[in-house]
Amino acid sequence: MPRTNSRPPTPPGKPVVGHTAAFVSDPFGFVRQSVDSTGDAFRMQLLGKDVYVLAHPDYVGTALSNPDTFAKPDDFEVAFGDALLAVEGDQWQRQRHSMEPFFSPRRLADHAETMTEVAASRVADWASGESVHVDEEMKAIALHNLFEVVLGQSLSDEEIDELSTAAQALNLWFKPTSWALPEWVPTPARHKFKRGSAELRERARTLLAASGERPQEDSLLATLAELRDDPDSAYDQSEVLDQVVGMLFAGHETTALAMTYALHQIATHPTVADRFHAEIDAVLDGRPSFDQLQELDYLERIVDETLRLYPPVHAIPRVTTESVGVGDYAIPEGATVLLSVWCLHRDPRFYDDPLTFDPGRWAETSPRDRGHAFVPFGAGPRTCIGRHFARLEAKAVLAEIGRRYRLDADSGIEVAPQMTTQPEGPVNLRVSDRT
Repeated sequence: MPRTNSRPPTPPGKPVVGHTAAFVSDPFGFVRQSVDSTGDAFRMQLLGKDVYVLAHPDYVGTALSNPDTFAKPDDFEVAFGDALLAVEGDQWQRQRHSMEPFFSPRRLADHAETMTEVAASRVADWASGESVHVDEEMKAIALHNLFEVVLGQSLSDEEIDELSTAAQALNLWFKPTSWALPEWVPTPARHKFKRGSAELRERARTLLAASGERPQEDSLLATLAELRDDPDSAYDQSEVLDQVVGMLFAGHETTALAMTYALHQIATHPTVADRFHAEIDAVLDGRPSFDQLQELDYLERIVDETLRLYPPVHAIPRVTTESVGVGDYAIPEGATVLLSVWCLHRDPRFYDDPLTFDPGRWAETSPRDRGHAFVPFGAGPRTCIGRHFARLEAKAVLAEIGRRYRLDADSGIEVAPQMTTQPEGPVNLRVSDRT
């Protein structure tokens, strides 16, 4: 039970609509301004619901350490059904146990070469002097890696691009212009979400059927097909299908975003680029091996700094299953809660000069040292199952691109929140050969 009956305060708002217009027009700006003016825990009033925002490491730690009290909201079930991303309790434990071996650090070490081969194949045709749509390229590379390393299938570039487009639509359920409104309100984003979700589910069904006919040994698709067909397993056909849908989205989307933002930051910071390329030239003697990737310390800092400044998951949504105390406040049962990763990672109390991209800040510290002020993969019992996969893939792909090309950008980058932190428009970078 909470120690107090006092709910978090609310920022100034408008009659009837509350904070809806301010939140929809500038979600990141509104939350940042509200934290600065109202405090690290506040309540925003949207049409049809109150949302409690937490933006302090202690508060976020409380929520992520108590998944029974701060549970996944229904929005995840709408998007992913009974996938690992959405389920709770014993069902989550069972699914996590089935999938965790495919994402263990020891297993992934065997696949670093595949990751660099996938990247090399996709970027080999980049022409010096051309402008490359890197966000689309990173999505394609991430999906190829997911299929080659985890799911156990090889798809054509055309199939990958079609899957990426369908998966992207799942973001739209969480677009602020829709998310702030009651669920019964029809919006263009919700229409596109439903269409994309149906298409992705059909593609997942096709992939499972193909896996059952031509199983690739030791792949997640083959394992899920076996669980679906095993009458003694607790899985049914619907749950296995949901698992594939969840994997098709979560298994590539956030990593692709991290790689996109990292490449853009390298392209717009010449000093960072020079050090990045110097380290690659000193360590690599060709396509990077797993052992060589472990030696790329400055690249590791680039990845950490990208995840800090542009966290692919900008907020972690939860719903309370009982009344709970957070700091000096009480949050009621059934409340929608947002853990603002974006605010945490850009807070001057926890990071010097937080809006500056500075990989050097990680020279004398580590993500572990930052505690709950650095949570790009969440934390606690429900921390992201794919975190090791994502970090290794980001280093492998960035190293392969960096040894081949130098990148330049004409402008900065604007982002907007959906389920993930999306760029506003295409991210185009000019490439020039280094080899």
